[in-house]
Amino acid sequence: MRLPATWILVATLWGLFAPVASADELSAEKRTDIEQLLVLTGALTLGQQMAHSMTEQMSQAIKAARPDIPQSLIDALPHEIDAVIAANLDSFKDATIPLYHRYYSGPEIKELLRFYASDLGKKTIAVMPQMMQESLAVGRAWGESLAPQIQARLRARFQKAGVSI
Repeated sequence: MRLPATWILVATLWGLFAPVASADELSAEKRTDIEQLLVLTGALTLGQQMAHSMTEQMSQAIKAARPDIPQSLIDALPHEIDAVIAANLDSFKDATIPLYHRYYSGPEIKELLRFYASDLGKKTIAVMPQMMQESLAVGRAWGESLAPQIQARLRARFQKAGVSI
């Protein structure tokens, strides 16, 4: 069986550029710095914060779908979910480190460490969850306020094209 020329070209290019792609290996020092950054910024607790939100949504969905389930079991959800997240936090960290490695150089990670250790960095970390929550609410309200304009423009565009909606 003969390989198409395209496959041969791809294999050749892969062989030429593979060493370049792997030249930026994750050093032990950079990995340690990234781990420190994840701890300092609270990035590793993000999963736990998301779990609390998921738990509330899950509790409401279970109550709605199965009102016969005792409240004591619903109340146990946070404990069970937190236990699973705690047991798997290392896998989250291991999946996150390559992202930081890809987007930040070693010196940039060190600069981030210095920033987040500063008073302004600590304030940024402290206010970010509330600021994000408020930003989402602002964005949602803004989007809802634009909905009538968007609907009117789309309706006009569809009608101009002879499509009734």
